[in-house]
Amino acid sequence: MKCIILCAGYATRMYPLTKNKAKALLEINDRCVLDLIWENVKHSTNLIDKMILVSNNLFYHDFLDWKNNHKDANMIKVLNDGTNNEKEALGSVSDLMLALNQEKINDDILIMAGDNLLDFSLDYVFEQFENSSNSYIIYTEENDINKLRKTGVVQAAEDGQVIAMEEKPQKPKSSYAVPPFYFIKKKDVKEILSIFSNKQVDSMGEIIINLINVTTIKALKMKGNRVDIGSLEEYNSILNGDIKI
Repeated sequence: MKCIILCAGYATRMYPLTKNKAKALLEINDRCVLDLIWENVKHSTNLIDKMILVSNNLFYHDFLDWKNNHKDANMIKVLNDGTNNEKEALGSVSDLMLALNQEKINDDILIMAGDNLLDFSLDYVFEQFENSSNSYIIYTEENDINKLRKTGVVQAAEDGQVIAMEEKPQKPKSSYAVPPFYFIKKKDVKEILSIFSNKQVDSMGEIIINLINVTTIKALKMKGNRVDIGSLEEYNSILNGDIKI
């Protein structure tokens, strides 16, 4: 199984902090965001045999330095999407397609954004995923409509099958908020390659929105909390201990 972490965004909402440093490399208690994400994955499963990180050109060498100093350097590959600023950005789905095509991936994958942290283990999700023929997403119940308007929102049947998903809906049809942690079966990776071969899409949610038309996606409830580092305020709240990770 391959873990694909998308880190090619420019985080302009966090300027000036991220003007010269990738958001995924910002430090939290002497470790960077990317370290925390990868540690969670590694501690949750032994299924992952390779991590593929997609960077932009601006921070490509910084991510290479991170990799070369990491104990797991031999299982990490850093890709460069060739962009240098927000105007050139390819979008998360196009960056995913870059990884799938360039690495010729024919395996199960875990797709993640490089700015979301969890305070719980994903072990139960990996276990369900390994013992099922279905792809999976995770969700949390969110009652704040303003937060729902900033994330993916799904509707699911009683057995967990995803019926519909919207990305950043103004009028959410459920309270199930979905962070960008997608556990995708090899058979469904082929569907992604087919669906997005000629599309340039920014939103990761489009992956699930399109996949549910051709395959079965199951949703599992999160056993804890996630933090989306989307602003200076949220980042400072973590540093100050107001938000626990």
